[in-house]
Amino acid sequence: MITGLGAVSPLGNDVGAFWVSLCRGESGLRPITHFDAAPFRNNIAGEVRNFQPAAGDASLARAHQYAARAIREACSAAPLERLAPVGIVTATNFGAAEYGQRLCEHIISDSGEPPEHDAPDRDETFAGLGPQWQMNWLADHMAAELGLTGPRATLSLSCASGVAAIGVACEMIRVGRARAVIACGYDELSFYAYSGLSALRAITPEIIRPFDKNRKGTIFAEGAGAVLVESRESAVSRGAAIMAVLLGYAMNNDAFHMTAPDKTGHGIINVMRSALADAGVEPDAIDHVNAHGTGTPFNDKTETAAIKEVFGERAYRVPVNSMKSMMGHTMGAAGALETIGSVLTIRDGIIPPTINLETSDPECDLDYVPGTARRMPVRTVLCNSYGFGGTNAALVLRRWEG
Repeated sequence: MITGLGAVSPLGNDVGAFWVSLCRGESGLRPITHFDAAPFRNNIAGEVRNFQPAAGDASLARAHQYAARAIREACSAAPLERLAPVGIVTATNFGAAEYGQRLCEHIISDSGEPPEHDAPDRDETFAGLGPQWQMNWLADHMAAELGLTGPRATLSLSCASGVAAIGVACEMIRVGRARAVIACGYDELSFYAYSGLSALRAITPEIIRPFDKNRKGTIFAEGAGAVLVESRESAVSRGAAIMAVLLGYAMNNDAFHMTAPDKTGHGIINVMRSALADAGVEPDAIDHVNAHGTGTPFNDKTETAAIKEVFGERAYRVPVNSMKSMMGHTMGAAGALETIGSVLTIRDGIIPPTINLETSDPECDLDYVPGTARRMPVRTVLCNSYGFGGTNAALVLRRWEG
């Protein structure tokens, strides 16, 4: 059961603002201000704007500020002390990348050589910067803040991280290791991370156009999405407001290439089928697919073909959308934020649009909800996420009907 949501994104810094912007089809993509983007192919990205960290979070990396805000929002209505043991799963591509960049800049002197081990400020700098650069730091920090005595884990499965975190949270509850688990996907934009992403040549020189014939790549973004996953018995017994049922999930890997997609789509076909099997539902039960939809030429074509393989002729009657068209690709946060969007789609019967889809592509010929949000009853959603290295994750959500 999903009983709590939290969001910080280029479309708003809480769940309400995020959802309103999605439904309006607004773009959260603007010129980059965090660093000088002049050397790169595109200076547009999805930055979190107008964000004020909590008083106690001022010393945290931006990525950790975003995640902490989202986690607290997701848990704001939950009596965590009564749900013990509560676990936490955090997931990210780059973690506190900006802190890592600062640490590297400090270690390497102007001459290009590391400073002496007894340099007077070395220990102080490592104490201030080093711990937050560790991927597991956020889970440990939030467990201490919230008194989470259940299991904790940290994942880094590229852009499948957010959905994978929710799947691992589900598994922790299934095997009885926790009554509730907080799953959070997060990332921040930094010169360090953007340089690596730019080297992969996945960034468009213009706007992001998922499934459009003239698509040329994606636009990266930052943010955090947090989901509170709770056992059915716990949620029902305490009278929680159940937002959706997490019916099933799946993860796998293409084992094909570190960056290039497997154009056969075998991995993403299998992960969708495995998620449906785990959920105990047939493809005909799915009312909507929340696609990975990055706007890259190969991803969109391969994902479209995979959806057709799984759904057959019915694929043309199932609305498919890409929230990345509005918020950009939020990396480790993407799957978590898109899951939140799927939960709210079920709640409100509104499928957010795919914007910037102007020219149809014969190889991408499904119903992508172009331009304007669509009102329709939605009971069951399949949410897809894929990433570099061939990581794939999918989950199935359904309306709670008592």
